[in-house]
Amino acid sequence: MRKIQWDESLSIGVPLIDEQHKIWIKHLSDVAVAIEAIQGPRRVAEALGFLLEYTGTHFATEEKAMADSQYEGFDEHRCKHQELKATLIDLEGEFKEDGATHILAESVNTFMANWLADHIKEVDLKFGAFLREKGIVLAG
Repeated sequence: MRKIQWDESLSIGVPLIDEQHKIWIKHLSDVAVAIEAIQGPRRVAEALGFLLEYTGTHFATEEKAMADSQYEGFDEHRCKHQELKATLIDLEGEFKEDGATHILAESVNTFMANWLADHIKEVDLKFGAFLREKGIVLAG
């Protein structure tokens, strides 16, 4: 099972977004731990709910910054966000239907860890470079 932890290879050089990524990664880990430790449906639901909510918050931050800065890759980047939101909704539906299963834990850990690391290192890094090149600083 792949787990993701914050390290400097995930930094895009934009403090606000890097901080949000750290929070997101921590809560992704919380969901996996809650499922693996069989902490009960309520705890798993709380952790998964926070992950879903925070994903929306984080994506809104990035998308607003992209729109405000007229980032050329905005539409493609937003598409990737929408795909992830749909997958998270599916995972939430799986939890509601089947409960906190090991299959769900595996799905959350593997898919999200892979998606997040790849997305940050490939897609967000380009956006971070764009912001730094333009001298744009995001306020939190």
